[in-house]
Amino acid sequence: MLFKNHAPLILLASIFLFVGCASSNQVLNYNNAQVKSRSATISNKDMRRAIILAGTNSGWQMQEVKQGLVNATKFNTGHMAKVEITYNTKNFSINYVDSSNFQYDGTTIHKTYNKWVKVLYRNISKNLSRL
Repeated sequence: MLFKNHAPLILLASIFLFVGCASSNQVLNYNNAQVKSRSATISNKDMRRAIILAGTNSGWQMQEVKQGLVNATKFNTGHMAKVEITYNTKNFSINYVDSSNFQYDGTTIHKTYNKWVKVLYRNISKNLSRL
């Protein structure tokens, strides 16, 4: 009888818990993703070009800091994400730097951030595969 009276409350609490967990995930980083291309070798210049083009086409503002390092920042509807892209002729990495309005807690972040980073990764990989 006690469970019957509290069933709607328990159900509602379970829904809120599920929804809260579903909107945040572990921060997505890509570390040392292997370059897959048609060519046996890719130059640093080609890597840079593929990364900057992919970011720009995905809505990121790209800033080359030095050879092998590009900072990428994306703004959309009051949200901001900043990642660091390191690269050489064999692999590249995309790592979290900063964000705002993504509920970052040091470990988890809103799933939209991860979607943005995943699109960036896929577009870089696609550009590199064409080389």
